[in-house]
Amino acid sequence: MGHIRLGTLSQSKKWRDVIGLLDSGASLEEVAEAAARASELDLGRASDDLSFQFVTSLLVRLPLMARAPGFEDALAEIGVGNDAATSVTSLLAGLKRAIDLNAFAVGRSSDAGELAKATLLECLSVQLHDRLPSLFEPTRQDIRKELASFSSGQNFALLARDFFARLSYKSLDYYLSRELANHTGGDKRFASDADRTEFQRGLSQHTFEASQIVKEFAGGWYGKTVWQKQSLSQDEINQFTRFAFKKMRSELGRRRTSA
Repeated sequence: MGHIRLGTLSQSKKWRDVIGLLDSGASLEEVAEAAARASELDLGRASDDLSFQFVTSLLVRLPLMARAPGFEDALAEIGVGNDAATSVTSLLAGLKRAIDLNAFAVGRSSDAGELAKATLLECLSVQLHDRLPSLFEPTRQDIRKELASFSSGQNFALLARDFFARLSYKSLDYYLSRELANHTGGDKRFASDADRTEFQRGLSQHTFEASQIVKEFAGGWYGKTVWQKQSLSQDEINQFTRFAFKKMRSELGRRRTSA
């Protein structure tokens, strides 16, 4: 099985600009926006990647599956397993297995798909654990109910924001982390690993704040596409993800100029 990697940015003019900003001690906002601009083409292509598409289809369709009759059968049909929703841990394990099986079926995995997979599992883990009872073990009915709650426009907007905030950070860090190591130590940008880690923590918070823009349109898109049109094709999901990346990139630029 082949593997499709995200592009190498180190030779591009835009990426050299990022390195120059790191060398100059530019603000986190400037570095984040420049890195987003440098990786824009690669991230735009992610929506055309089959492994990535399978993950984003799960993000959109899982709440609808949980809301509809035959939830367990629907999980089995996509490779998750009909007993997967007995706990959050088993559900996440089943989703990981289904995503990996899909990558095998299409004959290739990809960096974009791997980033999206890690993001979806992390996002669902946090969101479900925050919503489920903590004093006793949640039942499969509890898990299904909370998963189904994301089928409302308002709650889907929260889920989509969390997903794209985490994915945007992981995507930026995918490119930046290797370069940040070259700027750590001595009289460089980051005097220590702790300073570099603090920068990455700030980058994560920065992308989360920028993801408010996704929350603002995701609920309306979900309501219009799912409940008004009664249709949800993969093409429509792909358009949604492309627009989300575009809005995130635009918002990171706006935040840089207003910082």
